[in-house]
Amino acid sequence: MAAAPTEFIPSVYGVWVYSEGGKTADVLSFDPSVVVPEIIEDQVLIKVVAASLNPVDFKRALGSLKNIEGDSPLPTIPGYDVAGVVMKVGSQVQKFMLV
Repeated sequence: MAAAPTEFIPSVYGVWVYSEGGKTADVLSFDPSVVVPEIIEDQVLIKVVAASLNPVDFKRALGSLKNIEGDSPLPTIPGYDVAGVVMKVGSQVQKFMLV
């Protein structure tokens, strides 16, 4: 896997997360020490610079998408709309590259 120099990839990072369903204002909390995940062959690790919550994030938090295949289990980190820097790419990734 290609990667940015390891000194630029932290071992933990801070995220907004929810562990139960409900209104995002009520269930979101900040966790400053989530372990940076290891990626597999078809994944990309992105250093997020900006993220947003969209209608799907709100519906997921409320539990409206529980029975949809592929929905994330709890706890969930919302914010699938992101802008950032590619830090690491899996060996099968062809559409993203490190700069």
